[in-house]
Amino acid sequence: MMRGFTLLEMLVVLVVASIMLSMVTLKLMPSAQSVLREESQRLAFLMENGGMSSQAGGQALAWSGTGNSYRFWLRTREGEWVRIERDNLLHPRTMPESVRIGEVSSNGRRIEPGALVVLSPELSTKSFRVSLRSSELTSSILGNGLGKVESISGDTP
Repeated sequence: MMRGFTLLEMLVVLVVASIMLSMVTLKLMPSAQSVLREESQRLAFLMENGGMSSQAGGQALAWSGTGNSYRFWLRTREGEWVRIERDNLLHPRTMPESVRIGEVSSNGRRIEPGALVVLSPELSTKSFRVSLRSSELTSSILGNGLGKVESISGDTP
């Protein structure tokens, strides 16, 4: 005698499968905190390594950012700042829409969005702080003016 599945049994299987799929999907989606931490660490890495390479190459480097994007700048021999466009490491970047650049300060003084933060120690011994925000979370990138840049996660806004 052949017996098939009842409609109720099929519905139970579909509900269980849906619940399991939603749990897997939630696990795979990064949290706002992990996205913010990753972007903060990336920016700190780029700032520190860019500053070291500019010092080694003898060209001054600067950073600027607004909204959810940022870019690096090189100083020409004539003293003008030019945008770095085609560099494997220092090309312009756009962060995820949820991550925004917050307050930027140099030597403890707030600077305007988009203003240049000089990263080359030979031009400036200024310390700097760049805040990144995602919803109610904040992370900071701190530069000591001597080439050391670090990411500090978990700040309160």
